[in-house]
Amino acid sequence: MLQIAATTLQIISFLAEHKEQIKKLILDIESLIPATPGNSKALIIRNFIATSLNVEALIEQAWPFVNGLFSDLVATTKRPG
Repeated sequence: MLQIAATTLQIISFLAEHKEQIKKLILDIESLIPATPGNSKALIIRNFIATSLNVEALIEQAWPFVNGLFSDLVATTKRPG
């Protein structure tokens, strides 16, 4: 459980430190593959984060703890205006 908590904190830090790059990635993916379901696009970004942090083995267990935060980031990124 300690590893999952540490991984969750790593992901949160990564989202905070790379917020602008992730927002750009969200918009780029949206423009490249607009007809793809949102869950598939989110999986692309989640896998990118896991690979960047070298936490591929723990991402499944840690993701539920950051999914709401990530979803809010996606929603604010895609919100017009």
